[in-house]
This record gives sequence, C-alpha cells and structure tokens, in this order.
Amino acid sequence: MMAPYSGGCGCGAIRYTVTSEPLISYLCHCTECQRRTSSAFGLNLQIPTENLVIEQGTPASRTRSADSGNELVLNFCSDCGTSLFSVPSARPQIRVVYAGTLDDPSWVPVKLNIWADSALPWVHMDPSIDKISGQPNMADYIGKV
Repeated sequence: MMAPYSGGCGCGAIRYTVTSEPLISYLCHCTECQRRTSSAFGLNLQIPTENLVIEQGTPASRTRSADSGNELVLNFCSDCGTSLFSVPSARPQIRVVYAGTLDDPSWVPVKLNIWADSALPWVHMDPSIDKISGQPNMADYIGKV
C-alpha cells in the first residue's frame, strides 16, 4: 500500500488521513502501551505533524508523563475513548499514530521493538528486528531500519 492511509476511532466520530509514508514504525512494549491497548504492545508509526490530517471531529487530549520521563499529549475520541495518536514533548514536530486505528493496519512494517525489557514473557519477538531496552532516540533509527 502507498499513502494516503485513512483511519479513525471506533464509533466513527473522528476520521483522519495520513498523507505520507511513516518515518518509522515499531512495536512498543512499555507498560503504558500495554494499558492503552489492553494488549501486549502498541503498534505505532511516526509521521511529520503536517502529514496527519483530521478530516472529521475534534480529538480530546490529556497530558501524561511517559515511561521515558517526557511529557506526552494523548489524543483520543471523547465519545468512544479510542486512543488515536500522541505528541511527544521531546519531538513536537512528530505525531505518533496508533496503527490499530488505521482502516487497514496490515501493511505497517515492524522495524523495531522498543521498551523490550517490559515485554510480557510470552511475547516472541522476531530475532531479525532490533530490540531496544527502553526509549531510544527515534531520530537515530529513522531511515536506518
């Protein structure tokens, strides 16, 4: 698949379009992603801010401290609660799109496993994909994996 990619919340109140290929995509095994997804990890992709276009609705937001210690602005649907994307304080020019909200997330390639030390013990990671213990400087990996 090639951009653009469409997605939205569970109830359809918010719709968005990603207008570029991701800078990077990865599995995050941090405890917050485990809570946010009610699963073992989050599948995330990073794009430049200008390449996330909100087509319908207005996401609500809240700020929290990430496991890395940085502030993170979480954007979600105030009607159904679906987490859509975040804005990391360390990289405000980036949007971290939660790929499970894409209409078709099957194309998203996994390039990294981050917060691998927090992975649930039964998660089997592909040995050909880099594992990072905590939060890497993502700029170091863009275009290299």
